[in-house]
Amino acid sequence: MLPKSSYSLKNRAYFFLILSSIIPLSLIGYISYVSMISLLNTNIDDGIHSNMKQFQISVDHVFSNLEDSALQLAMYNGRVADDIETFIDTKDILTKYEKKKAVIESISLINAAKPDLGLIFFYYANKNQVMFENQSVTEGFSLELLPKLADGINANFYGPHMTVKSAKDMQVFSIARKVNLIEGADLYVYVETGIKLFEDLLKSQQYKLDVSSILLNDKGQVMYSQRPEDFAIGERIDVKQLSSTSKSDTIKQGYYVFSQKGEQGWYILSAVKTKAYSADVKKWIGKFALFAALSIVISLFLGLSIWRIVSRPLRTINREIILLAHNKFNSKVKMTGIVEFDRLLEQFNDMKIKISDLFKELEEKERKKRVIEVEKILHQINPHFLHNTLNTVQWLARMNGQDEIDRLVALFTRVLHYNLGKEGGIVSLNEEVEALQNYVDLQRIRYAYHFDVQIVVDPALGDVSIPRFIMQPIVENAIYHGLKDESGSIKIAVYEQDKQLIITVEDSGEGMTDADIARMLEPQSEEHKKVGMGIGLSYVKYMLEVNYGQEAEMDIKGEKGKGTVFKLRLPINRREHKEELQ
Repeated sequence: MLPKSSYSLKNRAYFFLILSSIIPLSLIGYISYVSMISLLNTNIDDGIHSNMKQFQISVDHVFSNLEDSALQLAMYNGRVADDIETFIDTKDILTKYEKKKAVIESISLINAAKPDLGLIFFYYANKNQVMFENQSVTEGFSLELLPKLADGINANFYGPHMTVKSAKDMQVFSIARKVNLIEGADLYVYVETGIKLFEDLLKSQQYKLDVSSILLNDKGQVMYSQRPEDFAIGERIDVKQLSSTSKSDTIKQGYYVFSQKGEQGWYILSAVKTKAYSADVKKWIGKFALFAALSIVISLFLGLSIWRIVSRPLRTINREIILLAHNKFNSKVKMTGIVEFDRLLEQFNDMKIKISDLFKELEEKERKKRVIEVEKILHQINPHFLHNTLNTVQWLARMNGQDEIDRLVALFTRVLHYNLGKEGGIVSLNEEVEALQNYVDLQRIRYAYHFDVQIVVDPALGDVSIPRFIMQPIVENAIYHGLKDESGSIKIAVYEQDKQLIITVEDSGEGMTDADIARMLEPQSEEHKKVGMGIGLSYVKYMLEVNYGQEAEMDIKGEKGKGTVFKLRLPINRREHKEELQ
C-alpha cells in the first residue's frame, strides 16, 4: 500500500515545470555567465599556451641545431680539431695557411648543410683572438659582453642579441662551446643563427589579443621585451611564481602572465592586460539578454513533452515487474523505442533470465548432491578392500599374536565408523585428520610399514569446518597409484595462506601424467573400484563444487619419476562443524 504522503510523478512534473518557469532567468543567467567566462578564458589560455609552446619548441630546435653544429666542430678526435691544433702549434706560415683554409672549408660545409646558421668562428679567449670566421666579426668581440640565456653541458647559450658580424642588422641566438685541444688554452667555437630567425619566430606568434612576449634567462632576468616600459631589459622576475599550466596575476600589476620553460632553462612569457583579457566576456553578457527569454519559452514546451515521453515506458516497466513477481519468466519484453528505456528493459530481461538460470542451477546442484550421496553409500566399502583387510588380520593372527590383531581391528573399526557414520556431514579439521591418521595406520600395517606418512597441521586451524571424507580419497590415491605398493613417503600439510585453507598431499612415487590425472577424475572409473573405499577423486571434486562452488580449487601436478602433488584450496569457515550440508 502506498503511503498517504505520496504524489504521482505527473503531479510532481507539473510542480517543477511551474517552478522552472518562475526562477529560470536567475539560474540560466548565473550558469551562462560562469560558462561564458570559463569558455572564453579557456580559449584564450589555450591559444596563448599553444603559441608559447610552438615558440618554445622552435627555439629549442634552434639551440639544438646550434649545439649540434658546435659539437661537430668541437669534437676532439675529428679532422677539424686536428687542423686547429696543428694551426696553433705550428709556426710554419704555409702550414698555417693550409690548416686555416681546411677549417674554414669545414665550417662552410656545415653552414651549407644548415642554411639557418649564420656567423661561425673559433674564439681564443686567452689571446682575445677570433679565428677561422666565415664572415667578418665586429672588433672588440668578447663572450663576456654577450647576454647569457642559459648554461648547457660544456656550453653557454646566448640571446637574443645583435649579431656580432660587422654589419649589425638583426638579432640572433648563439652558442659558445668549449674546445679542449691544448692544455691551458681557453678555446671556444661560436655559432649564431642567421636570416633574421628571431624576428620570424616572434612574427609567427599570432594572438587574437594584444599579447607581449618577454624572454627570460635561466636566472629570471629579462633578456628581451616587447613591452619594455613595464618589463624592462635586465629586470629580474621570480621564476618560482611562474606556472606552465595557468596564468598568474602576481608577476606584474594589471597583467596576466603566461609562461613556458625551454629545455635549456630559459623562459618565454606572454603578458596580456587584464582589461583586454575580459573584453569578450562583456560582449557575451549583452547577447545573453537576447536569448534568455527565448530559452524560457522553449523550456516550457519541452517540459510539457517530458511526461508524454516518460509515461509509456514507465507503464511497460511496471508490467514487466508484475509478471516477474508472479514467476512468469518467459514473457516477451516489448521495447519502447527510446534507447535509454530499452537498455533498462534489456537489463531487466537479462536479470530475469539469470534468475531463471539460477533456479535451474540450484536444482541441478541438489540433484548432483543426491547423486553423490547415493553413489557414496553404494560404494562406501569395496569388497576388495575388506578382503585385503581381513587377509591382513589373518596374517597378523598367525605371525604376531593377539596384540597386533587387536590394534588392527580397532583401527579398522574406527575407519568404518567414521566413513559410515555421517553421510554428507561437515566436520572439524581435527576430526578429519584423526580419521585420516587411523586410515594411514591401517594401510601401513597392511603393507608392512613399507612407506612413511608425515602429517603436519597448523594447530590454529583445528576448528575449521570442512566436508567430511575430503582428505582420505587423496591419500588413498597417493598410496595405490603413487607408491604402487613400493616403499616411499607421503607428506600431508595443512596450513593457512592468503586467508584460505591449503591442504597438500605429496608422494615420492612414480608420478602421474596428464592423462593419468584425467582418468582418475572420471566418475565410476574402474581404477576407483580396485582400491580402498572406492570413492575416488571425482568424489572430492563433486564435494568441492557442491559446498564451495567457484571458491574452492583442486590442483594436481605430477611428473613421471618425481611423484605427484595434490593441492586443495578452500575458504576458511569456522561454522559449527556438526551441522549437516544443505
